Amino acid sequence: MRRIRFPELRYAMLGINISACLFIAAVVSVTSQMACRYGIANEFIKTLGHVPSNPAASLNGTLFWCIVLFADFVIRLSVSHRNLTVVYITLYLDTVANIMLLIVLDCNYNGFILWELTNIVYYMKDNRKYLVIIAGTFVYMVFSHDLISVYLPLFSVREYFLFYDRGVQQKLFLLYYVLHDLNFVCFIIFCMGVIRRQKSAIDEIRSLYAQLRKANATLKEYADIKERMGETRERNRLAREIHDIIGHSLTGISVGVDTCVAIMDANPSAAKSQLQVISGIAKGGIADIRRSVRMLQSEDDDLPLEQKLAAMLENTRRATGITIQYECNIPLNFSTEEEAVIFRVVQESVTNAIRHGHAQRIDVTIQMQESELLIQIVDDGRGCKKFESGFGTTHIRERLSMLGGTVDFSSQGGFSVKAVLPIRNERGNI
Repeated sequence: MRRIRFPELRYAMLGINISACLFIAAVVSVTSQMACRYGIANEFIKTLGHVPSNPAASLNGTLFWCIVLFADFVIRLSVSHRNLTVVYITLYLDTVANIMLLIVLDCNYNGFILWELTNIVYYMKDNRKYLVIIAGTFVYMVFSHDLISVYLPLFSVREYFLFYDRGVQQKLFLLYYVLHDLNFVCFIIFCMGVIRRQKSAIDEIRSLYAQLRKANATLKEYADIKERMGETRERNRLAREIHDIIGHSLTGISVGVDTCVAIMDANPSAAKSQLQVISGIAKGGIADIRRSVRMLQSEDDDLPLEQKLAAMLENTRRATGITIQYECNIPLNFSTEEEAVIFRVVQESVTNAIRHGHAQRIDVTIQMQESELLIQIVDDGRGCKKFESGFGTTHIRERLSMLGGTVDFSSQGGFSVKAVLPIRNERGNI
């Protein structure tokens, strides 16, 4: 909570307290000197209930301790609020000065108790301000001259006022009570400021709490939306994985079966060998599907990417009899996400070339161009007059875009796929 800042009010209270203390000490000292000068000291002393031992020393002592209070205040103003050590030392010196002023002035003025209480509350950081104000007010009431004089012999400055004629008496009494009451009024205003600031802080906390509750509700909605989006993305990802695996496997099986049908009569042994290859592809596809469904992440494979690509292309070549030329002169050592995208782009492109393009030759090239990986799959199939993105090509584009990559499809004397994937150095060693 922000500290209470009433600089003008605190300046005024300091001036009032110093003026009141010096006023009382000066009245006692000057009146005593005048009584001695006029030769009526004995008569005057008889009118007093109690006489200070040394009025002149009382004035000097009051002046000294008032200077201490003023110096403490100046020091506190000159240091940061965070320098609590200096603040506590000056407040301790204020307490000592207050006690000495009570003794020197015989409790004829106790308003500086409210002054110190104001400073203590001003520098407090916690919410115990109300308790401190109540305790300080009680101390102020206890050290009242009228109450203490019942138990201890104290001189009364009001008796010194009676030394003068009626007109001067009225002025002295007026000044005495004005200073006393004005200091108390300043303290009341300060307390009202404390209450107002405390209420403002409470209102602000309530407002922030309401905003926090609203923000929590909004975050919960966002979390629910994000969870649903995550579920949707995962379903889409799994659908892509199954599509890629089933599509590639079934394409190889379909073309291989057609080949078996064509050579079954002429070369049964070759057809049998071809069926064994097809069986292997079918079993591998089933295993891949099970792994994708079970782990929801087909990229978690122990085989390096080079071996996975080579095995996939070799199985496709053996199953379909299609010529597949594969060229890669760089080590494929990238992050898991990048390797998964590379594998699926090649797999889906080869599958489309066989299924839709009826290609007899497919060239797969992977190379680096500065910080980008270039993947090209070119076939000699029949191509298409007007390219329309299907499920497989859409997935290729989506996979690449998730990693900041791009892909271009073209059909000129066959069909070609040109994919570009940015590779960050911190994610893989090229």
